[in-house]
Amino acid sequence: MNMNRLDVDERPGVSVGLEHLSLREEPLSVFVEAAAAGGAETVCLSVAHPGVHDRRVLRETLSQLDALNLSVAMGDGFLLAPEEGLDGLRRKLDVLAELGAPLANTCAFEPDAGLRRGPGHIEDLLGEFCQVARTAQVDVLIEFTPLSHVPSLAAAVELVERLDQPNLRILVDTLHLARAGEGPDDVRNVDRRLFGYCQLSDGPRVSESLSAYLDEAVNERAIPGDGEFPLGEVLSFLPRGITVSAEVPLRGLKQAGISPKERARRILDGSRRLVARAWM
Repeated sequence: MNMNRLDVDERPGVSVGLEHLSLREEPLSVFVEAAAAGGAETVCLSVAHPGVHDRRVLRETLSQLDALNLSVAMGDGFLLAPEEGLDGLRRKLDVLAELGAPLANTCAFEPDAGLRRGPGHIEDLLGEFCQVARTAQVDVLIEFTPLSHVPSLAAAVELVERLDQPNLRILVDTLHLARAGEGPDDVRNVDRRLFGYCQLSDGPRVSESLSAYLDEAVNERAIPGDGEFPLGEVLSFLPRGITVSAEVPLRGLKQAGISPKERARRILDGSRRLVARAWM
């Protein structure tokens, strides 16, 4: 595979950030403030969030990020859907440019559990988007999940190698890795240069059903270190310079009245401890 960008192993330091999904129900200003208070170094923002498309809110958010010395590491929400097509992805790329984020995270989510899954459904679209994003100097991530047309790490590796786009990498979400029935050995056997980002969360080793997994993914994950995932081993096989960002929605704590700042603090404290143990 052609690699003409800076390899992630060469990047200095380790970034521990906070993903937008962790506090998705909060206003953007509250999310950003909570991330900063919890010690996040970066944040991810969804390019599909209503606040991002409100000009006034976006200006205020960018000013707040600047004042708090936070950068946007990645823009989420680039859905690979034939009905939306390349034009829809281009519009979201324009939003990403305003955020100043260097990474666009794509996912081929497919809500119809009865439909046969396969990367072939979105391969051409992803390849075209990579070329458009490269012109904009943006790197592209592909997020695998059993809920999508790219259902596993193995499928993501095959797709990335087949497309051979120099700005395409794999995003590893530790929840999706576990629910795909994969783990540290699967990560270890992949060329490290193919990894571009890690979303960190924890949970029980197995899920009861597909619907339970979907609810878990969106609403209730475990803080890193509080569950049963072999996170330390997974991290040990990822490039040291990869961006690690916690994606941990905590519906139970929110319903219990725990503030966004306190939820962010718990998420980030657990994440930093785990990364420090894995990469010390």
